[in-house]
Amino acid sequence: MASRLAPLRSAVIAAAILAAGAAIALPATAFAAAPAAPHTVTVDSPSAVLSATPWETTGAVDQDGTPVALTDPAVANFVGWAYYDADGTFRMYNLDDTPKMHGDWSIDPNGEARTITAKDDTGAALFTRTVPLVTLTTEEFTYRVTPDANTPDVYYDIIHTPTDHPEPTTTTPSSILAATPWETTGAVDQDGTPVALTDPAVANFVGWAYYDADGTFRMYNLDDTPKMHGDWSIDPNGEARTITAKDDTGAALFTRTVPLVTLTTEEFTYRVTPDANTPDVYYDIIHTPTDHPEPTTAPVPTAPVPTATAPVEVTSASPSATTAPELAETGSAMPVALMSVGVAAAAAGAGALVVRRRRAQG
Repeated sequence: MASRLAPLRSAVIAAAILAAGAAIALPATAFAAAPAAPHTVTVDSPSAVLSATPWETTGAVDQDGTPVALTDPAVANFVGWAYYDADGTFRMYNLDDTPKMHGDWSIDPNGEARTITAKDDTGAALFTRTVPLVTLTTEEFTYRVTPDANTPDVYYDIIHTPTDHPEPTTTTPSSILAATPWETTGAVDQDGTPVALTDPAVANFVGWAYYDADGTFRMYNLDDTPKMHGDWSIDPNGEARTITAKDDTGAALFTRTVPLVTLTTEEFTYRVTPDANTPDVYYDIIHTPTDHPEPTTAPVPTAPVPTATAPVEVTSASPSATTAPELAETGSAMPVALMSVGVAAAAAGAGALVVRRRRAQG
């Protein structure tokens, strides 16, 4: 038996020796992948050229090479200051330094087209536009726009040259509205005639307004009583303001969008049209910055109302019989809430009095 096992042991040992030798002979790369080459950006790449300097729109020509005025409607939307950062973001401004758009940008690997994706203040994409590059050097950046894809022979080349124009302070309509509290200081009708702030046509829109950068707001009547609170936004073009009033649970009461007439650091004016069927009758509600301290909002009672307390009813004959949105707008919900709290407090006080009498008798 031993003599038969001996050759087998020898074969196993020999195989092990050969395997060990083969392992030693194999290169290390057979066991581990070679490290990936680091991503590099060529200094003279099209992207590097575009991001190396701010650009100013200095000219435009049509398909025949004829100069086109920068105020011509065919090219006016493409005119301004442009700032392309190496991280792939950009900001653009009109030539009067007002904000135009911002977002992300890229140039295709062949350096033949530039793409931008404009975004709103929340980072959501508004649109994406890709244009072919005509020229991109350190001295000129020109792209082509074709207004109608069905007529490709009609196009405009938008010419930009480097500039040392300092980037304007980055402001947006939303940042302007959130930068200061606002006070309603006037109103005018469609004819420009002043309207008293006590006039029923505008009275519901009068008060103090506090818009926070996080998209929330609080409004108060001029006597500092709470009026409404909720969420707000301004559309990407800065043409309209939207508010969604909410109750104390966060449920939406109503949403209202109004066109903006003026929004600067000195004035915030929007337009209200009481009847959509008569758009020629409207009122412009004028607000100006204020340093009026935000009124203290009274805490909402947390103690439950005793079940024995009869609920406060509002009948159709009552002047307070309005819908929830109207209550939120006018602040007339406050008397109802205060009545509820008063009834609850009276009930709680009566209970305490009974307890004290029983203790005295005992």
